Amino acid sequence: MGLGLIWFIFAIVIPLVCFSYWIYFRPTSLWTGFFFLALSGSIYITLIFEIEKYSTQFALFFAMPVAILLALIGIFGMFTGVVALFWNERVLLKREGFSLSNLLPLLVALGLIAFQIMLVVLAYYNHNPYVIALSSFITLCFSYVVAIFFLYFVTSILYNHFPRLGKVDYIIVLGAGLIEGERVTPLLASRIDVAVKLFNKQKNKKNHEPVIILSGGQGQDEKIPEAHAMMNYITEKDYELGHVYLEDKSRNTRENLEFSEAIAYQKDNIKNFNRKNIVIASNNYHILRAGKLASHIGIQARGIGSKTKFYYLPTAFIREYIGYLALTKKRHLIMFGLALAFSIGMLVLNLIFPTY
Repeated sequence: MGLGLIWFIFAIVIPLVCFSYWIYFRPTSLWTGFFFLALSGSIYITLIFEIEKYSTQFALFFAMPVAILLALIGIFGMFTGVVALFWNERVLLKREGFSLSNLLPLLVALGLIAFQIMLVVLAYYNHNPYVIALSSFITLCFSYVVAIFFLYFVTSILYNHFPRLGKVDYIIVLGAGLIEGERVTPLLASRIDVAVKLFNKQKNKKNHEPVIILSGGQGQDEKIPEAHAMMNYITEKDYELGHVYLEDKSRNTRENLEFSEAIAYQKDNIKNFNRKNIVIASNNYHILRAGKLASHIGIQARGIGSKTKFYYLPTAFIREYIGYLALTKKRHLIMFGLALAFSIGMLVLNLIFPTY
């Protein structure tokens, strides 16, 4: 077996098979993003090798953009990220006003600065084995969180854009806060609009009308349930839809999904959403975590995300990522535990076999 065939099997075929499986059967898993990156990288490297057979100069020209981009990220990535977060914080406060959640870009930027300062301080005391162990643990944890964030970002894009195949049975529109406690916000209106767009696409192209479930209860500062406000918006817009169910008891995303399933059981006499083609309609930054929550409670759903104002995306996405870490905290605590064990192991070795 030649090296070319071995490369083709391990670098192309295996990542392609794995990516195809995960994107179809487990689209909310971060392995989806990992195998997509592995496949993309392998294809890119393969193309460079193939081009190099005919022209070394053109192969270098083809490889140079990505090499330069990776070098710039490595050298200026942290600095650029901090500057961008400070700029985003300024724009966010100017347009959305002050709130604790709107301070996320600032807090992340300050955290990155603190991390850099800590590395400089620890480097000054690098002769101390305890400091070396602490530096190793913090660096490993930081690198892990950044890597998972990148995979979450890539997987979120894939989940938003993966085509929805076949006839959709139910479209669940997730609620959000209301204006003056009774009118939908532009953010919530965009969720409804994208659901209606999918409904019309199904009706026109597949001669099929999905059931739309408007899901959202009544918050303490709201005059009516979010589901009712969404229905009022549909009436005002004069959208022509088929069956529309109102789920007006939920208080969070998990309850949105669980109570919507209960409404479908009550209305259509189905046992659960198993073997049903479910689509969750929300904003693009929220879709992946909503799909992950659905998977945790046994609902296999696809997502359809509405666009979000660009300046609001960093805050919203950071918040969603924190929510994802909390949702999957057990596996992350295991990884932090392994990082701690590795650092302690290095400390013990340094104490037993000092290098100075």
